[in-house]
Amino acid sequence: MGGAYCLTGLMVGPITNLFLSSLLTSCSESPFTPEDTLTARPVKQVKIADQVVGELQDWLRNGELTPGMRLPPERELAARLGVSRTSLRDALRQLELLGHLDARQGDGTYVRVPGGEAMSQPFRSLVKTWPQNAGDLLEFRMLLEPEVTALAAQRLTPAGEQALLGSLKRQRASTAQGLTREDALFHGVLAQVAGNTVVLRVLETLRGVLQGVRDTSLPAAGTEKTVSDHERIVQAVLARDQSGARQAMRLHLEDVADTYRRALGRMQPTADTSQPAAQKVST
Repeated sequence: MGGAYCLTGLMVGPITNLFLSSLLTSCSESPFTPEDTLTARPVKQVKIADQVVGELQDWLRNGELTPGMRLPPERELAARLGVSRTSLRDALRQLELLGHLDARQGDGTYVRVPGGEAMSQPFRSLVKTWPQNAGDLLEFRMLLEPEVTALAAQRLTPAGEQALLGSLKRQRASTAQGLTREDALFHGVLAQVAGNTVVLRVLETLRGVLQGVRDTSLPAAGTEKTVSDHERIVQAVLARDQSGARQAMRLHLEDVADTYRRALGRMQPTADTSQPAAQKVST
């Protein structure tokens, strides 16, 4: 007989026939159970509304809910999910804030695809409270947009060419009034030409977040330079010069970033020097 095995604590050791009789009693008195090696951890309680959000998101992913579809009446939907109407309302509100739903007064709630506005709202609140965080978003934009522009040069179509030329025409006509809107639309057109919907929504988000800064940092006096930069970018894209398009956008964004930084410097809260430092320390 090759031997039996007895589990003692966390060690498994061979038991020969010679010692089997003396150890059987020990093993039977202290049988191993799986609970001996398990570590109990607290289980998080999930709010019912959060569970409902997860369920509805599953419906969105698997196509049970599609953009433009109207949700069933609240009572019917709550019954189907087996939750109270209060929990359902909380869940629908969360999804509305995330941009997945559009609640129309007197008409019901409809499924929608989140746009840049919904995606940017949390970041916009952050930048409004802490303007210095806008600098990180500017840096992210400078990493992203030159590559988007190179991709636009690679994927340019006749329709994309017309869209870019039309954007330049509208910008030239708007220089006297300022370019805030047309400038933002131009960068959106480039993302559309690049043909990547994720990039398009990310750029929409960035524009939404930085809108307040842009409104104060792009004076009419700087619009000629902006249009000139955009023209160089379009020339490179139309020539399908990916490297040139990337570099033209990078140089443009460096100028834009300098303007933003000056505006952000003006938005920074100034320290109150009217009181001694010791009085300004909160305890």
